Amino acid sequence: MQIPTCLHAGVAATGIAVAGIAAMGVASAAPVPQSPSAVAPAVVPPGGLITTFVHNQIVYCSIICPLMVQTGETAVTTTAQAPGTYRAALRSGDQDKAMGVTAASITGPTNVAAEKAILADGTEVAPRALNAFEVGVVGLLDVGPAAAGGPPAIAAALQTARQDTYTAMNRPIVPNPTPTVEPHGVGQVAVVGAINIGASVVFPAFNDVLSGAFEAPDAAARTLATTGDPARAAAAAADTATGVHTAADAVISQAVTTAVDNLRAANG
Repeated sequence: MQIPTCLHAGVAATGIAVAGIAAMGVASAAPVPQSPSAVAPAVVPPGGLITTFVHNQIVYCSIICPLMVQTGETAVTTTAQAPGTYRAALRSGDQDKAMGVTAASITGPTNVAAEKAILADGTEVAPRALNAFEVGVVGLLDVGPAAAGGPPAIAAALQTARQDTYTAMNRPIVPNPTPTVEPHGVGQVAVVGAINIGASVVFPAFNDVLSGAFEAPDAAARTLATTGDPARAAAAAADTATGVHTAADAVISQAVTTAVDNLRAANG
């Protein structure tokens, strides 16, 4: 099972923002006034970005890891029960159907368990980590233009970036959270769009393919259990795999379209 790849991607993404902002802004602890947002900003304590990053990884693992363990336990338990399931199914006199019933007794529950872990990663963990990363990137991109105002302006921009990232990292963990990143200007919109395209590959598209790794065998097993026809079972698996890859391609295409549309709007 490859679910940790998604989690590790979210960890790495957030870590880049944390490292950059913490290195330049850790000396300042007092927050600057912020614009109203869905989450009221809290004072950033010294080292707050690093400690919050570590805390988030523990929280993310507490969400995903038990579901991953449950998936593994389900696969092991159902596999151990497979011989008895096969003997019972074989009483029908159709060996192919009996094999399908036995396989489905493993693939079905395992697929259900895996989907819970994939859903939690794709709707709760990954979007939250991505948003914090993008907020941090936009904050850092604001530092360059602030240089024209001298050291005070640079310090203020760094503090704002630090505060905004901290706020994003502490947003509630909910399914499909609304992004809070607010890029300004063509350059920032282009950067955020590029990040979103990359994230569409790493997160939802990858999760679609990962789901297919469980769905395709289950489709084959269920079809074999129903029809006793290995050829139809193979076709069911192939159709499921094709649908999964089509969905993954659509996610990436939509991310590209959205990025282009946003860039045009910023240009306009």
